[in-house]
Amino acid sequence: MSPLIPAAFVLTLWEALGRRLPDWSGFRAPQVTPRAAALAALLLVSGFAQSLFLLAYQSGHDGLRPGWIEAAPFRFVDDAYPFGPEHGLISLAALGLAVMQTVGFGSLVLGVAQRESMSRRLVPFVAGILAILAIWSPAVSSGDVFGYVGLGMLGSHVFERPAHFFTGEYAALFDGYPLRPTIYGPLWVALNAAVVALGGTFAAKVLALRAFGAVLLGALAWLVMRLTRSRAMVAAVLLNPMLWLQFVANAHNDVLAVTLIVAALVLLAQRRPAWAMALVGAAGLVKLPFLVVGAVAFGRLGTRRAFLYAAGACALCLALSALFGGRPYFDALLATARGRGAFMDPVMQAAKAALALAALGSTLFVLLRGRYPSFAGWLYPALAPVLFPWYLIWAVPYALAAEAGALTTLLVLPVLGTLCDTIYGLDAFALALPVAALAALVVAMRANPGGLSSARSA
Repeated sequence: MSPLIPAAFVLTLWEALGRRLPDWSGFRAPQVTPRAAALAALLLVSGFAQSLFLLAYQSGHDGLRPGWIEAAPFRFVDDAYPFGPEHGLISLAALGLAVMQTVGFGSLVLGVAQRESMSRRLVPFVAGILAILAIWSPAVSSGDVFGYVGLGMLGSHVFERPAHFFTGEYAALFDGYPLRPTIYGPLWVALNAAVVALGGTFAAKVLALRAFGAVLLGALAWLVMRLTRSRAMVAAVLLNPMLWLQFVANAHNDVLAVTLIVAALVLLAQRRPAWAMALVGAAGLVKLPFLVVGAVAFGRLGTRRAFLYAAGACALCLALSALFGGRPYFDALLATARGRGAFMDPVMQAAKAALALAALGSTLFVLLRGRYPSFAGWLYPALAPVLFPWYLIWAVPYALAAEAGALTTLLVLPVLGTLCDTIYGLDAFALALPVAALAALVVAMRANPGGLSSARSA
């Protein structure tokens, strides 16, 4: 369990009790010049390319790997096998590259926010380069995309798993990388099968999934523009190296559900809550936890209507899940939750369950009170059995619904994603997150000496 979640819990609890967090709004960012924008673009693109090649290097040099990985169509870093003596240096290099990309990424977004012309002109050009690098990346940092290919080929047999279904290169890979139980909802299962069918070989199927991820990122950026009318926010999506890595190179499907929830926010802004309810339900048909994540979209409708539409989204999702997934789908969900938690000791399991309940409580708090605690969005990855870096995007719909902190949320994704990634050994650095949270509370208490006693009494 990443220290990020307990840090978010402490800050969320503090704010939910009515205490204020430190106000950094007085900070003035430096002016971005055309030369600085050009340098930032170079840092971002080169840093992203180096991070992809570092993954390719790590797959062949960081510990011993079985033969099936060597035969896979893409270089693959799998944390299921012991890492080698270079692991520490590789982890530090990955963190350094994440910082490098964040400096370039953040500078370009800042330039767009300041209406600096060079930064604005560079956005589509740099985004296009990131898209090409991600789609043609020689490596992946998660094997989920391999599983997506297998599940897509199974099609209507996604739960039955007929014996000897796979042949040739597919059989060789899935003998070494067995398909896990299907934890994805029927909407994603159908879309995934359609996309996978576009490729004639294993590599082509992965490329089709990557291209689909790029299309979804473009759709997400368009919806963010419709919702926020902010070019800086759009740049924060299109230039975000973490999004290109996790949802294009690794082709994770969470971006589909996030895009549906952001579309629901757009419809709510247009006063079309019934259609928004349908889209939140559709997000749950990708992964069930998105029902909890997406329910916060209704937080500004008033308690009664918020619960009505949130309940409607849940009912729609569960009914369609039962119709198209049925008992095998829910059995797969339970088996995955038990299997992922089996390696945790009882204390860690209890802490994990408590933080998952805190995430659910955050949604209930929003629906009841119509208030959005600043850091509550970072609790939602606790709803997953294990925290992986691609789950951090679950905080984005919350920040957009809260109408505060969305830009910051997007800007910190590259570094936080690297700190949370299980293929690196950066736990000592990740511990800085709860330290920073406690430091923020100390600053808040010094600014408001009565805050501690008030929080205790509450």
